[in-house]
Amino acid sequence: MAQSKGFTVKWKKQKKSTTGYQIQVSTNKKFAKKVTVTKTVKKNSTTKLAIKRLKPKKRYYVRVRTYKTVKGKKYCSGWSKVKTVITKK
Repeated sequence: MAQSKGFTVKWKKQKKSTTGYQIQVSTNKKFAKKVTVTKTVKKNSTTKLAIKRLKPKKRYYVRVRTYKTVKGKKYCSGWSKVKTVITKK
């Protein structure tokens, strides 16, 4: 959901084998490291995250994946399909 200088990312709750979620936001389609930010949501019950302090009228690419922590080691799923968001002015 696009907002002025930001947006909200929403996803479906995963019921099994999930500790939390990782969300990546980038200005590059291929998620180059220099222009990509990764946010971690540590609660399995959370299904949305507000991304703020972005530039207005700019295109951002977003993807989500789940992770599970077992004995201190983090196991991640594959990334979701990439969604495109354009921020408002």
